Amino acid sequence: MEIRPVAIEDADQISRIRRLNGVREGVLALTSERLDATVDFIKSLSDDDRAFVSVEKGEVAGMAVMLRNRCSTRRHSAKLAIMVAPYCQENGIGTALMKKLIEEADNKLGLRRIELLVLTDNIPAINLYKKFGFKTEATRKNAAVKDGKFVDEYFMGRINKKGDTSV
Repeated sequence: MEIRPVAIEDADQISRIRRLNGVREGVLALTSERLDATVDFIKSLSDDDRAFVSVEKGEVAGMAVMLRNRCSTRRHSAKLAIMVAPYCQENGIGTALMKKLIEEADNKLGLRRIELLVLTDNIPAINLYKKFGFKTEATRKNAAVKDGKFVDEYFMGRINKKGDTSV
């Protein structure tokens, strides 16, 4: 398994994974989502953001992204999202991607906080996040629609407690 920064050339495979059953529901993507939306997203990433793909046998198997908050009073934090192709899940790809993001957040970007949203029925993802120190901070009731039904999602956060606690 190779973990590397995302490239524009990955957009087609990333877009395909986002639309797959088993991923689409968790990332709230649409089957009609267009490739140019993924290309535009990759192009929009700044030097303060991080996006990595996991590559298995030349194919993108997963992606992780961390978007640093742009607001000056929140620049110590970022939002995170991970997706892994259904046929590659439970093979350590999510763990490897998360490890890379945490390393970047803690050691290169110096972030104090990382946060994410996850549907409450996505137990494998919740377990992954907990393994890396994320804690559930809130439940957002009826936050999304999945398979025609309202579903809840957790707002989870992780605090980097290394170093000084001052601003």
